[in-house]
Amino acid sequence: MNNDSERSISIVPSSAVQPEALAALMGEIFECEPTAENEIFTPAMFRYHQHVFPEGQFAAVERATGRVVGFTVSMRTSHDPRQPHLERWWQAIGNGWLTTHDPRGEWMYGVETDVLAEYRSLGIGSRLMEARFNVLRRLNLRGMIAGSLIMDYGAVADELSVEDYVQDVVAGRRFDTNLSKQLRKGFQVRGFIPNYVLDESSRRWGVLIVWENPDYRPDTRVPRYIPERRQPVYR
Repeated sequence: MNNDSERSISIVPSSAVQPEALAALMGEIFECEPTAENEIFTPAMFRYHQHVFPEGQFAAVERATGRVVGFTVSMRTSHDPRQPHLERWWQAIGNGWLTTHDPRGEWMYGVETDVLAEYRSLGIGSRLMEARFNVLRRLNLRGMIAGSLIMDYGAVADELSVEDYVQDVVAGRRFDTNLSKQLRKGFQVRGFIPNYVLDESSRRWGVLIVWENPDYRPDTRVPRYIPERRQPVYR
């Protein structure tokens, strides 16, 4: 890829692309079929995400080919980031359906962000995150909460505690492929989540991270998007 690659990628609402393409992309990234058993979103799940919270869903599309190369999934939550988050990722997001989305929640929950390996280090993940930040600013949310997968911890887990590892990453003594980039975007570590994901690269650890919206106005109310009540179609 040349230096113009970033400019050849468009960040669009996920509704502009087929849910099947999003599911296929996630399956390709995690090298397994998009099924609930694998904790990979199915096309029906992606379609329902766009129904319950359309503002929070984005995709990265290569302009020349129309190929979907990245995406985000988000929802709103009332979870207080000052409290421990101990729920597994899949349960926290309604087993993939975002049925735990709270349309009046004051925080955005960063459910998932993925970019194809060959398109990483091009600023696509950062642009997807900025799209989310723009939405939560417009909705006057307090900020974003997420569970960060510490992707490189597994390589040193036998010799280093998770607390020491994260402390080193925060201090800049170690680089973690995922957490380090999130810290650069202004996220702060608030806690640890055992058995957060199935992924063994982190020894199943997640790290609770929080980004506080500097433009949040506590005395200002904004319209809340509340979709019509509809149950997901499980197929």
